[in-house]
Amino acid sequence: MMKKIFLTIYIIMSVFLVACNEDAGFSSAPDLRLEFSCDTVTFDTLFTDQASPTAMFVVHNRNKNSLRINDIRLASGGESGFNVLVDGEPGDVVHDIEIRAKDSMYVLASVKLDRNGVDTPLMVKDSLLFTLESGVGQYVLLMAYGRDAVFMHAPKITADTTLAVGHYVVYDSLVVEPNVRLSLLPGTTIYFHDNAFMKVEGSLEALGEVGKPIVFRGDRTDRMFDYLPYDRVPGQWGGVKLTATSNGNLLRYCDIHSAKYGIIVEQGDTAQQRLTVESSKIYNFAGNAMELQMARVSVSNSLIANAEGNCVKVVGGDVDFVHCTIANFYVWKQRDVALALHNNLEGVPAPLRRASFSNCIIAGTKDDELMGHFVEYGDTVPNSINYFFSHSLINTVATDDSCFVGVVFDRPDSLSYAKAQFLLIDNDEFKYDFHLSEISQARGIASGEFLDILPVDVDGVQRTSEDIDAGCYVYREQITEE
Repeated sequence: MMKKIFLTIYIIMSVFLVACNEDAGFSSAPDLRLEFSCDTVTFDTLFTDQASPTAMFVVHNRNKNSLRINDIRLASGGESGFNVLVDGEPGDVVHDIEIRAKDSMYVLASVKLDRNGVDTPLMVKDSLLFTLESGVGQYVLLMAYGRDAVFMHAPKITADTTLAVGHYVVYDSLVVEPNVRLSLLPGTTIYFHDNAFMKVEGSLEALGEVGKPIVFRGDRTDRMFDYLPYDRVPGQWGGVKLTATSNGNLLRYCDIHSAKYGIIVEQGDTAQQRLTVESSKIYNFAGNAMELQMARVSVSNSLIANAEGNCVKVVGGDVDFVHCTIANFYVWKQRDVALALHNNLEGVPAPLRRASFSNCIIAGTKDDELMGHFVEYGDTVPNSINYFFSHSLINTVATDDSCFVGVVFDRPDSLSYAKAQFLLIDNDEFKYDFHLSEISQARGIASGEFLDILPVDVDGVQRTSEDIDAGCYVYREQITEE
């Protein structure tokens, strides 16, 4: 009996020892190498003088032998601004690292870049060098782009001001005080920190140009996932709010995106032109992209797209949209429709004196992307429901209403429906291109009435006098998904 017990123990120990011997010990053979989860660690464009987010990569020893690493060091000696943490140990040089067979370790990298004194981003490189006990050297490339920016903390514009062309990072919101104008020049970008927003009590004049838009966006330049930069994620900052005292605002060639809301025009002087938007792109919001409350507003040649609320919400007032693409393919959460018209504001009559949409596209995948939320006031509130659509492509229930003239209705049985109207609607990676597809029904349906005042589309492409396309884009064969 005792012999059987000792025999069993011997067998178990033998198996254990064999298992332990699978690691054949440390080797300095020159043919053994480390493997890395990536050969280059790249940081998206960063603001100089600010610490970057932390990136991570994995070092694998896939060999049957353990390996000793004499040292791991930054090639620059730490002069480049990069910092690393190797398996929990910080420093520009880390010595005597052991990595067992079939094992791995983590390396964390970050960077803080010095100001470069120019407007364009400059690239900074370094390498993390691995020297094995065998003398074999390997490396991972570190690379970042640094951009200078002006940091503004709770800025208040108290006198007429024109900001120099550049990049501005706003913390704690930017306020333009009453009777004051803030002017922005072509090529200016304003980055808003989380929850920061722009409140305009005076007026905003943002005059970009083709190829030099004025951009309003969040300040995160890193990524949520490899394929998804935070700049494509809604809700990254507050938005732009025009208060009751704000009149005469003009936005031309502006790009406003990925905020909690886009532009809100609060109820104010109905006799004043509150806002004019020309050749701009307003898209990707966790609320409404454009909300107009009892306001006189004109929007032309512009893209208003993808909102959890409405792309355009009109509450009373007098609004005019010409050659606009209003498209809602928002998928982050359950959403509202592309266009909603109201004549009531928080229980108080808000007469919709005029809502005109000419040569427009109103699109999306809902059964009906155009909703009217109207209260019938009769003679007590005269002229309270007035809307008109002409020479447009609209996803709504087909109607013979006289308020629809020359309209093509985009229905599920249409030749091209919803997504098929556009070049790219990718709801998996959140990529969208609202240029017209070859089979889009918006092609050639627009009126030439506005050709003199809008001779080019939002890209600056010429509109011809024949076969004018609805929406903000002219169809172009050379545009591809890539």
